[in-house]
Amino acid sequence: MLSENMKQRIVGGFVLLALALILFALLFDFSDAARVDTRSQIPDSPDIAPVVVDEPDRPDNIEAAIDDENIFQPEVSQELEAGVETSSPQPPGLTEEGVAEAWVLQVGSFRDAEKAQSLLKQLLAEGYSAYVRDQKGEAGELNRVFVGPKVLKSKLMEDKAAIDKKYGVNALMLHFDP
Repeated sequence: MLSENMKQRIVGGFVLLALALILFALLFDFSDAARVDTRSQIPDSPDIAPVVVDEPDRPDNIEAAIDDENIFQPEVSQELEAGVETSSPQPPGLTEEGVAEAWVLQVGSFRDAEKAQSLLKQLLAEGYSAYVRDQKGEAGELNRVFVGPKVLKSKLMEDKAAIDKKYGVNALMLHFDP
């Protein structure tokens, strides 16, 4: 029989041979390389002649369409129109100084003048007539941002709704003090 040392050498040789075969298979790829067809599979576009459509003939027995501007207006009889009096909005009154009564929105009140100026720039960029007034009080100096003045309170209410929604504030409606 073989000695113990010889058995270990033979087993070691088989292990080395197995490792060499595995590394050889990993380093060299014996399979055929997959070839990629680079030619286009899309056929050329067909030649299509343009189709000419004749203008449609308008039948003689069809009534003319209703005026587009008044299509959704309810029909009102002449009797009702004569009895309705239209009221115009009341003109604004005058203050004791002879100045037209007007309204403003106080959008914000800040201790930091830079924040007030930042909000002012945003409001001016959106087209609002805005300004800042400094007020000194017991709590210190406050920078208040106003939008307006507007003579019609209803117009200012529309602005208030838009400003409240956009900036997440609850603007105060105040009498304008020039």
